[in-house]
Amino acid sequence: MLFARLLTLLTVLIAFPVQAGAQSAFLSDERMVEASLVTSRDTVQPGDRFHVGLRLEITDGWHTYWRNPGDSGEPTRIEWQLPDGFQAGEIVWPAPEVFPFGPLTNYGYAYEVVLPVEITVSPDVTPGFHTLTGSATWLVCEEICIPEGAAIEAYVTVGDAPEVNRRGTALIERALSQAPGGEDGPVAGLRRTGERLLLTVATPDDGVITGEIRNLRYFPYSGRLIDHSAEQAWALEAEGLAVDLQARDGTVDTGDGAGVLTFETRLDGRWQRRAIEVQPEAGARLFRPSGDAFARTAPVPFNAGTFAVSIVLAFLGGLVLNLMPCVFPVLSIKALGFVERAHADRSELRRHGLIFLGGVLAAFVGLAVTLVVLKSLGQPIGWGFQLQSPLIVGLLALLFSAIGFNLLGLFEVGTRLQSAGSRWANMDGDAGAFMTGLLAVVVAAPCIGPFAAGALSLALVQPAPVMIAVSAAMGLGLAAPYVLLSFQPGLLRRLPKPGMWMVRFKQVLAFPMFGAAIWLVWVASVQTGPTGLLWLLGAILALGFVVWSLGLNGMARRVSAVLGLLVMIAAVVMAGQARADQELTAESWSPARVAELRAEGRPVFVEFTAAWCVSCQFNKQTTLNSRTVREAFDANGVAVLVADWTNRDDTIADAIRGHGAAGVPLYVMYPADGGEPVILPPILSTSIIVDAIGAAVN
Repeated sequence: MLFARLLTLLTVLIAFPVQAGAQSAFLSDERMVEASLVTSRDTVQPGDRFHVGLRLEITDGWHTYWRNPGDSGEPTRIEWQLPDGFQAGEIVWPAPEVFPFGPLTNYGYAYEVVLPVEITVSPDVTPGFHTLTGSATWLVCEEICIPEGAAIEAYVTVGDAPEVNRRGTALIERALSQAPGGEDGPVAGLRRTGERLLLTVATPDDGVITGEIRNLRYFPYSGRLIDHSAEQAWALEAEGLAVDLQARDGTVDTGDGAGVLTFETRLDGRWQRRAIEVQPEAGARLFRPSGDAFARTAPVPFNAGTFAVSIVLAFLGGLVLNLMPCVFPVLSIKALGFVERAHADRSELRRHGLIFLGGVLAAFVGLAVTLVVLKSLGQPIGWGFQLQSPLIVGLLALLFSAIGFNLLGLFEVGTRLQSAGSRWANMDGDAGAFMTGLLAVVVAAPCIGPFAAGALSLALVQPAPVMIAVSAAMGLGLAAPYVLLSFQPGLLRRLPKPGMWMVRFKQVLAFPMFGAAIWLVWVASVQTGPTGLLWLLGAILALGFVVWSLGLNGMARRVSAVLGLLVMIAAVVMAGQARADQELTAESWSPARVAELRAEGRPVFVEFTAAWCVSCQFNKQTTLNSRTVREAFDANGVAVLVADWTNRDDTIADAIRGHGAAGVPLYVMYPADGGEPVILPPILSTSIIVDAIGAAVN
């Protein structure tokens, strides 16, 4: 409990400066957007049509949203209160810009935008002065999002002859020129194959998308069609334009493929941005692109700002990992090594500190390379994937148990090597430092905290070198305290001289190792069920037999040790092959079930969890299983779904990435009104859940 409070406090302190600055703007009278209503006419005739425009002047660094906001956000809305004889049409949306934020991609506008609306005047409207009024609401975002709104009004006179408002006309015509025309759009088709969508567009006769074009992007009107953050590969061939798209999770058909194509084309020697509307026929493919058609598309550019943020967050995340309960038992071995060498030669301390760093970096970079390779093969994986293998979990449980037996003095490792000479003894010590670093990372990787989660979320959608660099930075954070002590051992020298207290200290450290082994056995029991648990406990029994046999002499020692090892290996392999029956206390999660519950108008809470995730289990025991939270769920009709990622599940992995997360824990609250889902913090409290329920049902 104390650990969770310290971690939460550290997260709040780091995030406070940014959040405080943004919240101060929200709580003060300062507005991020200034709104006004402009009109193309000062005087109109009965039966006339003209445009008004909602002009939004947006503070630098902030943005509002398009009709499809992308992965998050809300579009701007206008509610009109017009006098008799006036009728408003729909908003005409200028083509949007792309606003990436980590793994999320949003569509909207920065600096200034005018949203035109056509007004129809009735033939029998009353002549004279009229006031057009309405209320506009929008969401404006930077690092946080603020809902704003304003009353808007414009004045027109109904008379015999029209009079143009030049300023308003200029603003509205510029906005209309940036919007696509929908009446004579090109013939198009949209076909799905697996997880890919192919948009094919016939080349129009006007030559708009022939010749030299660049920076093409497809913006669908529906937010449920494509993965907005995925790369869009395109090719312009003789038959027309082809765009390769990644389908969004849960996309069933292509019937809502209407949208906007934006691109730059060279006109009169200058690059100009154009936008055309496409309404593709579902399931149609106008032509088959050539085999290497999409190979010419340029990759996503590297973002130096995102990289810098990822490195800083990764380093902080590595530091926080030192406090994680799943890491501390392993690092206690390193602490014992420092104690034993507190009065040793400085060069030896420095060497072991650097070798420990090398082991940590090797493990982190190795995990990153594995992730990159699996990602390139199309595998949906996330950080901590190594503990999804029951075999690895079982081997780690045996290793921790063996280390615990060793710390209690039941057997010694390396005594014969030490007797062979100081050279072999030193090599054994260096290897121990390196292996401690490796082992620390293997069990530390699933324990992603708030900083590490943010860094990994950003890095997983970046190129491979960025992913590897971020992983290395996390390793530097994990190893930094120990490397610092190895070069500045002044504090260590204050410890008492070696003696019997070191033996007791070593024995005490055995119990955190046994605790970690028990946790891993429990993880294996969830993954493999009672059968797998039985095999793993049998492997631990065989390990105990091997340890006992080391005290024998002669042939009995060798035969007993070999037999025990064979039984132990066979048992852990059988444990790794077993699988648990799914017996969930809550309803099982699926994208289809979420859609059904949302269609019924119910709020939905989804818990993405895993048995090997310590933070997940902490949240479950301290918050999610509390009476207050359970009563709040029941009283408000919240449907609770559990997405159990203990064993590999590609659908769950895709959903986690779709919510912009790198791993578990992940908690998502879907409001009852069908609004955008809310991502809750990785460390929960009763008040956080209760407040989220209140927001979801109101």
